[in-house]
Amino acid sequence: MTGSERGKLFDFAPYRQILGAEPTDITSFETLNLFLDRNGEGVSTPRFRRLPIGSLDLGMGWKQSIRRRFQENPLNRDHRPEPGWLRLLARRRRRMLMLSLAVTVLMFIGARKSLFVGFDGRDVIQDVYMALYLLFTFLAVYSFTKMSVGYWLTLRGPEGNPYHPVHEAQDPPETDRCAILYPVHHEDMHRVGAGIASLIESFERDLPEKKHHYEVFLLSDSTDAYHVLTEQAAIYHLKQTYPDMVIHYRHRAHNANAKLGNIVDFLRRWGRDYTYIYMMDADSIVSGTSIHQCLRMMAGNSQIGIIQTNPLPVLRRSFFGRLLQFSSHLHGSVLSHGLGALAMGHASYIGHNAIIRTDAFIQHCILPELPGGRPWGGKPLSHDIAEAAMMGRAGYEVWFLADIKGSYEEIPATMSGFLRRENRWLQGNLQNIRLLFTDGLQGLHRETLLMGALAYAMAPLGAMFMIASVYTATHMVIGQGESDGPELFQMMSLGLFALAMIFVFSPRLIALSVAMRRKNAPTYGGRCKLLFSAMLEMMFTLFCNPVIMCFIIRFLLACLWRSSVTWQAQQRHDVPLTFRECLKDYWWCSAIGVLAGGMLKQVMEAQPDYSASFMEQLPYGLLPGNALLVWFIPVIVSLLLAPVMAFLTSQISTLANRCRWFLIPEEVSEPAIIKSVKRHLAMMRESFSTAGAEIIRYSLENPRFYVCHYRHSRHRKAIAARLLPRIRAGEVLDQRSLMIALKERACFVALVKQYLAAQGYNV
Repeated sequence: MTGSERGKLFDFAPYRQILGAEPTDITSFETLNLFLDRNGEGVSTPRFRRLPIGSLDLGMGWKQSIRRRFQENPLNRDHRPEPGWLRLLARRRRRMLMLSLAVTVLMFIGARKSLFVGFDGRDVIQDVYMALYLLFTFLAVYSFTKMSVGYWLTLRGPEGNPYHPVHEAQDPPETDRCAILYPVHHEDMHRVGAGIASLIESFERDLPEKKHHYEVFLLSDSTDAYHVLTEQAAIYHLKQTYPDMVIHYRHRAHNANAKLGNIVDFLRRWGRDYTYIYMMDADSIVSGTSIHQCLRMMAGNSQIGIIQTNPLPVLRRSFFGRLLQFSSHLHGSVLSHGLGALAMGHASYIGHNAIIRTDAFIQHCILPELPGGRPWGGKPLSHDIAEAAMMGRAGYEVWFLADIKGSYEEIPATMSGFLRRENRWLQGNLQNIRLLFTDGLQGLHRETLLMGALAYAMAPLGAMFMIASVYTATHMVIGQGESDGPELFQMMSLGLFALAMIFVFSPRLIALSVAMRRKNAPTYGGRCKLLFSAMLEMMFTLFCNPVIMCFIIRFLLACLWRSSVTWQAQQRHDVPLTFRECLKDYWWCSAIGVLAGGMLKQVMEAQPDYSASFMEQLPYGLLPGNALLVWFIPVIVSLLLAPVMAFLTSQISTLANRCRWFLIPEEVSEPAIIKSVKRHLAMMRESFSTAGAEIIRYSLENPRFYVCHYRHSRHRKAIAARLLPRIRAGEVLDQRSLMIALKERACFVALVKQYLAAQGYNV
């Protein structure tokens, strides 16, 4: 475009250049539109054959479900043959459970005798303490057992597991197609577009002869015109950059049931046309090789319903984000490998970076609306875990394969973003409790549903345990008199404490021992940096957990008061929090810290003199005075400094980045797919504007956007009759009317002409 003075003729040369037209072909918008009409009509989405989809009838009454469990199972599993790994898995689970129960009983008996030796009478608080001690001990021992056995199985690799799906992998038939789905809602389309572009580039570089199996769908649930326009701008850019890749865009006018409704909408329209779907998240980064590896395993075994990869977090720069990212790589990877090897074909599904068999998902995994109001009713928020359980219920296998490389994601960069995500997960996992007694669920899937909810119930139970610990520790010497109780307590309680710490920190210790090996340590920057980063991460976790525990309790209380969360776009950038925001969100944690510290001090001062001397013996005299207060210092200090901790950890971590702390293997040797994302992210930011007023100007004055959008819009007479007069009269449209007008061809052209006329052009 040239010229700015009023009345100057508009220059159509850029449009002619894009379309390869002659100067006489396009001299006005009328001739431009006529040329576009005559030379191809683009479509944004393929034609669909609507598929009737109904929700599962699960019989939500828990009493009836329990009764039916003792009757003949009414579920039809198509008489699928029982795989050999199922018997092996059942045998392993029984042995691990018996071993965990035996160790737990021994530790409980030892704790009972050591903590209450010589104590006369019973006390409710002490009974509560021992009950919680029993529960926490069993969970810690069972987790340690699963971690140890799972890691041992992982060491054998796929070659040592004859049931691993890789052994049956084969090329799919040429007619099989896989839809790669990107559900979005008010996302940063520069980042989403960069992820899509890196995937397509990976296909063209590594698997050019297999690219025909795949089609990309951007499924939008956005509700404002700004974000919709950025999504369209990203799609048009991708279509022009990769003309050989099939890319579709679908925007839902009504975004009912959030992501779950978005996926069901796709399945209803195009489910019968695609053998598989590969589920992405807005921040997913996956290589074409990783996706095709999953596709080959699905094609080789018709009983596999879902293959879940292990998406490793990358690209974080804030202190909190880098620390969480490092922890996920160091501990999470070992844990994922171990649990995946242990679960075998009864693994879970986390909702993205996974391939799904389409027909099995449609028939068996469309969840019903849970009866009742939110937060307990409605469509399940954590539907992915429930969908895996339903897939297993129908006799299909769900595999979590952490050995598939090239699967990544981004995680929250701040503590506040992390807690918002935990709030959504908490409500979703509590909803899943209602599915626990569903007929036909496999044992391991039922356990996953239970443990998902129990993980959040640990927060209030942990608070109760700490309160009971204070009470028990300050009262247990009353009945001991002049006996040798303190010495016996000191010896046995410290032994039990050391044993408990081994169980609690075993995942970290195992992961650190694996990473410290000669071949692994350089990928984390060397042994010194690895050890220092691991120690710093453990210290931060120690101080961070009490704050998280308080927020989880708050979220649970909100659920009990029927306060429901809303599904919002996740903050995926390293944007630091302001101290005002942190003070507003975390002041109440500081108040709890002050209150807890004062109450604990009063409890200690109220004890007899011999109680203080007794407490000094706990750490062998290394702690002075009221030693119990020292044991709780990390809890109290973390609560007191919660706003400061949230603020400082949200900042861009210049020191940690310069000193190369919290390094991950992908930073030491950056994979091609991540390099591609960074390169395309810069290109996307140069190509079109962010959501806001700038994207409106871009969509109305950019020639390439006009050409693409004109071809992808439609004639809708009713909309044109209602909105064209308002546009031509110069009326400012509201968000909803603007979004509708942009989808109608005549209205879009009128908006462009009105905008250019306002800029002084004679159009």
